[in-house]
Amino acid sequence: MEEAFFRTHTYLVEHTDAPVRRTLMDEIDWSDRLIGIKGTRGVGKSTFLLQYAKEHFGPTDRKCLYVNMNNFYFQSRGIADFAGDFVRHGGRTLLIDQVFKQSDWSKELRKCYDLYPELRIVFTGSSVMRLKEENPELNGIVKSYNLRGFSF
Repeated sequence: MEEAFFRTHTYLVEHTDAPVRRTLMDEIDWSDRLIGIKGTRGVGKSTFLLQYAKEHFGPTDRKCLYVNMNNFYFQSRGIADFAGDFVRHGGRTLLIDQVFKQSDWSKELRKCYDLYPELRIVFTGSSVMRLKEENPELNGIVKSYNLRGFSF
C-alpha cells in the first residue's frame, strides 16, 4: 500500500474543520457496502467524506482511507487493484472522491463489491450522474444520496 496515500489522508483528516455538521451524515445507513454521494460542484462532497473519516475513524486509523481519483497514480491503475491492496493491508472503508474521473469506474466498483465483501466504499460524484440508469452493473447494490447546498 502506498504510504503517500496514508500521509495525505492523515493530513487532510487532521485539517478538516467543517463548521457545520451536515444532517445527511445521520441519514445515511453507513452499514451499506456501496454508498454514492452526489452533489453540485463546490457543495462540500470532499469535506463530507473527510468529516466522516474524522468522526468514525480518526486521522491515523488505517482501516479507512480517503483517495481522490484526480491523483496521477490512478491513470495507470484501476480502483479494484488498489482496493485489493488496501483490503490485504487491513483496510475496511475506502472513501473515493471524484470517482467519475476514472474510466470504467462503475465496472471497477462492481468488481470491488464482488471481490471484497468486507470492504465498504463511499464515493462522490457529480449531481448529474445517473448512477442506476447509466450504470446497470450497480443496480441493486449502490445506495445513492444527494448532498445539497446550505440554505439560510
